[in-house]
Amino acid sequence: MRYSEEFTSWVSLWVQWDYSSETQKADIEQFLADKWYEKTFVYLDFDGETTVVRVQTNMTNDEEVSKLSQDMKWYLMSEKIIETTDDIVQQKITWPSVWEYMKHTTVRALIIWLIFIIIYLLFSFASIRNYISPASLGLVVIVTTIFDISLPAGAYGVWMMLNETIQVDTIFIIALLTIMWYCINDTIVIFDRIRENLKNTTSSKNLVYWEVFEKSLRQTMKRSIATSISTLLVVIAMFIFGTWIIRTFSFVIWVWVIFGTFASIFLAAPIAYLMTGKYKEEKKKL
Repeated sequence: MRYSEEFTSWVSLWVQWDYSSETQKADIEQFLADKWYEKTFVYLDFDGETTVVRVQTNMTNDEEVSKLSQDMKWYLMSEKIIETTDDIVQQKITWPSVWEYMKHTTVRALIIWLIFIIIYLLFSFASIRNYISPASLGLVVIVTTIFDISLPAGAYGVWMMLNETIQVDTIFIIALLTIMWYCINDTIVIFDRIRENLKNTTSSKNLVYWEVFEKSLRQTMKRSIATSISTLLVVIAMFIFGTWIIRTFSFVIWVWVIFGTFASIFLAAPIAYLMTGKYKEEKKKL
C-alpha cells in the first residue's frame, strides 16, 4: 500500500536543484538509513525550475517528523545543494496527527452512516416484518456493500502494483464512498419491489417466497442493467479523456459498475431469500 500525503507523514522541500540521476535518490535513502530512519520512501520531482524532495514515512510522532525535516535540511547543506535554509523555496510537512484525525473522523462517519441505513430499513420495511425481518435486510445490505467495495479496491491495488505513481488518496476514498451509496440505492430498489410484491399477496397461505423474490428480480433487472450501462459509458469516457485525478476516480467506479451490478442482482436478493428460512421448506415442495 502506498498512501498519499494526506494519509502519511511527509516532508517536502522545494529547492533550486537540477538532479540528474537515480543515484542521488539512492544517496538520500542511504543517508536516511544511516540515521536509523525506517520505512521511508524518497521521491524526486523536477518541474524545470525547482526540484521537490519528498520523503514519506510511517512515523507516528510529530517530534520525529520534525527531526526528519531538520536532518533533510542538514543533508542538503552538507552536499552543497543549498548554502542555507533560506535557499529552500518552499517547505511542506504533513504531521502524523493530521492522518490520525482524518482516520478517526472517517471511521466515525462510516459507522454513523451504517447505523442510519439500518434504522431506515427497520422503519421502511416494517410493514413486511411478518414475512422477513427488516434487520435481516439491513445485514444483507452491509454484506453486499462490503463485496461491492472489495473488488474495486482489489483492482485498484493491482493497478498500484503495476504503476508506482498510484497511491491511496482522498479521491480513492471518495470513489469508495460513492460506490457505497450507489450499491445501497440499487439494492434497496430491489428490496422495495420485494416489499410491494409481498404486500400485494392475497393469501399468506399460498405464498411461495422464491416466486416473489424471482418475480421482483425480473421486474427490476432491466432497470439495474440499464442504469449500470449508462453509468459505465460515462465513467469510461471520463477515464479516457479525463485528467489524472478523474481517471483515478473513474477507474474505481467502472470496475464497481461491472461487478457491483452482479452483487445487487445475484447476491442481495438470494441472500435475503435464504434469511427468510423458507428455502428448505419450499425446496421439498418442488
